[in-house]
Amino acid sequence: MNNLQTQYAECPGKLARFLIWVSWGYPFLVVVVWMLAALWGDSWWPATLILYAPRWFALMPLVILLPVAVISNRLLLIPLLAGGLIVAGPFMGFRFPSHKTTTAAPIVRVLTCNVDMGRFNRQALIDLLRKTDADIVALQECPRDLGVSLPEGWQSMREGELMIWSRYPLHRGKILQALHPPHVWPRACLLTCTVQTPQGALTFCTVHLPSPRYGLTAVLDRKTILNLSRSGLLEQETWHRQRTAREVVREITTLPGPLVIAGDFNMPADSPLYRKAWGGYGNAFSQAGFGYGWTQRAGHRSIPIRLRIDHVLVGPGLGIELSEVGSDIGSDHLPLITHINKAAVKQQTSWWNW
Repeated sequence: MNNLQTQYAECPGKLARFLIWVSWGYPFLVVVVWMLAALWGDSWWPATLILYAPRWFALMPLVILLPVAVISNRLLLIPLLAGGLIVAGPFMGFRFPSHKTTTAAPIVRVLTCNVDMGRFNRQALIDLLRKTDADIVALQECPRDLGVSLPEGWQSMREGELMIWSRYPLHRGKILQALHPPHVWPRACLLTCTVQTPQGALTFCTVHLPSPRYGLTAVLDRKTILNLSRSGLLEQETWHRQRTAREVVREITTLPGPLVIAGDFNMPADSPLYRKAWGGYGNAFSQAGFGYGWTQRAGHRSIPIRLRIDHVLVGPGLGIELSEVGSDIGSDHLPLITHINKAAVKQQTSWWNW
């Protein structure tokens, strides 16, 4: 700290001007990066990188800038802290409940989780099922033999790596398959059914949409950080993901309501692709969740990446009573638990949840 004070005393004019530019430029740059991801993510590959990158990286400049501001000019703490709040808040996806509901009907409890092709703790899943008293469970990336015994009286339905469990009677509906690069054979991306709940029939869907992982990995390079020559792979993958999302939405729009969609969408809620495809449905965690709601715990070269890419969506006529991330069951995804009712939702706009 003494060295910093000495350097500042030796060249106060240049250093002061530099710190002012950097400090006031920080929140501006944060907003620009945020807008790039929000407007062009999942369409333009540089913005797609930002969209799926670890966003806590944007807080790293504060490690140096905050101590320097305390020493040199504490007024500069204002823009620095403002930028930090933008990053830790809306840019990283922090949520406050944005509505209130009044329970007018018994709640239907939904649990969804990607079980990572069987790399999960079976007993932990059963314990969570009992703890949450779930009525409907949607699982993605199920291995051929899941190795889990359902509670007595429960029904199950499966298509490929998608599975639905229910304590209520199930009637099979539409299915849809699509390629998930780099796999060469189509895989199930949509499984639908009708659930006969005590409150009436409910259309339930589970989805697993293609991931941008392989295109993102292709662009990243250990030596040069970015390998621009391979950006075309990410662009092709993005086009494929857009096409698959359109096909899935087209099938779902033909289904009768009330409608619930749960699963691994492989896109955050602030993705332009998500907003275009799924913006007409209510996102459970966006409406009733608290915190970041990260459901995927990925990583790249020991760098942790946390994303909210698993969602529960509801159609018209349904409200959200609760939405929260469940306890770890050993998968690379965390479960998402949602309580759904048929109550009217009284919306309350929240600037924080912009």
